[in-house]
Amino acid sequence: MTKPSNTPLTDHKTNAGQAEQKDSSVKNVSNKKNKNVELLFNLLALLLGCFIILLFLSLAKAITTYFQITFPASILGMLLLFLALSLGLVKLSWIEFTGNLVLKYLALLFIPIGVGLVNYFELIATHWLVIVFSLFFTTLLTLFMVGHCYQWLVKEGE
Repeated sequence: MTKPSNTPLTDHKTNAGQAEQKDSSVKNVSNKKNKNVELLFNLLALLLGCFIILLFLSLAKAITTYFQITFPASILGMLLLFLALSLGLVKLSWIEFTGNLVLKYLALLFIPIGVGLVNYFELIATHWLVIVFSLFFTTLLTLFMVGHCYQWLVKEGE
């Protein structure tokens, strides 16, 4: 028995199918490499951002310890980081990825505060009026100050 010969049309279809499989496998490998490169880039951006933020926090802790001041080191660290960003010593792109990631999961950071509120419920229940009064008036004071600062800045700009 002889084997039927393939027509050129079927050979072309077979070759085209093999070429498509090769192209799709090359694209899959290329996509995997791109994803790995992107993942590595994101990891390095996260590590760089964490390092910079922790560097400013450590610097602030060293300052508060050395000068024995009671100002919170975390607030001082944020102020120092803001100053460095304003002066151009630190570029926003260096810490942007880390900052966005922290902001995305910020709600998780409030869980310990909620647990603390439950632990001190009796104290809060005893002094609830003072707490509500201070929250209300400090909010009003903040809004008042921001409004006046904005008006002042607009007048200065004209």
